[in-house]
Amino acid sequence: MKAQGYNYPIFPPYDDVDAFAAWPEFLKAGHRAPDPQLIDLNSGATVRLTEVTRVGLTVVELGSLT
Repeated sequence: MKAQGYNYPIFPPYDDVDAFAAWPEFLKAGHRAPDPQLIDLNSGATVRLTEVTRVGLTVVELGSLT
């Protein structure tokens, strides 16, 4: 996925409404973050979150309502 295809003007109608409603309980401040695979939007390469955080300061947005 490229950066241009990541953002969209509205939430897709096929989003999981129950999962979205449960989001506030998924990860609380102070809890260890999961170590998911991430997609580099520039190269398309797959990397682990722990690989990215070793490089320096990392900000991870785990959800967005925009």
